[in-house]
Amino acid sequence: MEYESPSQSPTLTQDQRLKLLYPMVNEEETPLPRCWSTKDKYNYIGLSQSNLRVHYKGHGKTHKDASSVRATHPIPASCGLYYFEVKIISKGRDGYMGVGLSAQGVNMNRLPGWDKHSYGYHGDDGHSFCSSGTGQAYGPTFTTGDVIGCGINLIDGSCFYTKNGHHLGIAFQDLPSGLYPTVGLQTPGEVIDANFGQEPFKFDIEGEMRELRRKTQG
Repeated sequence: MEYESPSQSPTLTQDQRLKLLYPMVNEEETPLPRCWSTKDKYNYIGLSQSNLRVHYKGHGKTHKDASSVRATHPIPASCGLYYFEVKIISKGRDGYMGVGLSAQGVNMNRLPGWDKHSYGYHGDDGHSFCSSGTGQAYGPTFTTGDVIGCGINLIDGSCFYTKNGHHLGIAFQDLPSGLYPTVGLQTPGEVIDANFGQEPFKFDIEGEMRELRRKTQG
């Protein structure tokens, strides 16, 4: 580790970690996402463990059985750079899982990335989907045991992903504001856990923030 990143200390509470990462956010006005929404989801999504664990409970026969869930709150613009991670607890039957961002109102009977104002990185093929049913080659596939991170730069609208702590490069540019962390599943047995800062991130997001500030100020 090049930097000592205080947010990676396992002794911090979620409040302390979020305050450290997003000092400009006033949560009374713009709350940070802390769990998945019990209302803003498709009915094949089951939630457990304080609404942090997502599991698929549909038939998973075709893409018409895809199911997504959004976080409880949109990402505040005052974050500057926002980041969350998910751990693949089980890839289930086919590992058709998408991790990303979507705007309020985007159809949840779909994987993230397939529709306008929806963006996703998919596990089965490693492709990125930018408001389109056709993906672009982006990164590696992901499966059981992997930790996938999604970061959005609220200043320039770019989005990147990480896998097991490694930066995979920019996936999307010119994203709109007001997006929600979103995940989608499509086949039986798929289970993922979200980390909205309640524990240390696998990826050194603080180091990334310092690098960004250095570039912006330089």
